[in-house]
Amino acid sequence: MARGQAKESQARGSQDKILRAAVKVMARKGYHGTRISDIAAEADVAYGLVYHYFGSKEKVLDTILESVATRFSDRIARIGQEKGTLTEKLSRISDYMLDTYLANPEMIHLLVQEVVRSGNVDPDSEMASARAILQQIQGIVEAGKKAGHIDSDTDTELLSIAFFGAVELTLTSLVQGIYRSSKPSTADIKEIRKKLRKIIHGGSFGR
Repeated sequence: MARGQAKESQARGSQDKILRAAVKVMARKGYHGTRISDIAAEADVAYGLVYHYFGSKEKVLDTILESVATRFSDRIARIGQEKGTLTEKLSRISDYMLDTYLANPEMIHLLVQEVVRSGNVDPDSEMASARAILQQIQGIVEAGKKAGHIDSDTDTELLSIAFFGAVELTLTSLVQGIYRSSKPSTADIKEIRKKLRKIIHGGSFGR
C-alpha cells in the first residue's frame, strides 16, 4: 500500500473510531451534555484530533446522521431490487429498522432522542434525509401498485408516509419507554418484528 493510501486509511479509521465513541457518549449523556473532550476520552484519541477531523460537536452529529441515512438508503435500494410482493419488501424494510435497534441500540437511542425529537440537527438537512428515504419507499410502493399488489387508486405517497411513520414511531416508543416500560430484550424485538409483519400483511399495505 502506498504511503498516501496508508495515511488515508488511517484517517478513515480514526474518524470511524471517533464517530463510534460519539454515538456512545451522546446516547448516554445527551447531545447538550456531551463535550468534545468526552468524545475524545471515549475514543482514546487526542482532544485536538476530534476538532481536526470534524471542527465541532454539531458536525460530528451531522456526520453520524449522514452515515446512517446513507446506509439505510443503500439497504432500501437493494430491497427494491429484490424479488417479492410489496408487503414482503415493506416487511424487509421494517425488519431492517428493528434489526438496527438490536445491533446498535445506542445509535437508535441517539437518533430518536437527539435528532428526531429534539431538533439538534439542522431541520433542512434532517428533512432532506427523510424526504429522500420516503421517495425510495414510495418508488417501491409505486412498483407494487403497477404489479397489482395494491389497489389502482392508492395514494402511494400517503401510504409510504404511513408505513415509515408507523415503524419510526414504534422505535421511538421503545426508546422512550412508551410501548415497553423497560429496555426491550432481544426476544421482545423479535416478537415486535413479527407483530409489525402481521400489521403490514394484514393492513392496507397490500392485498
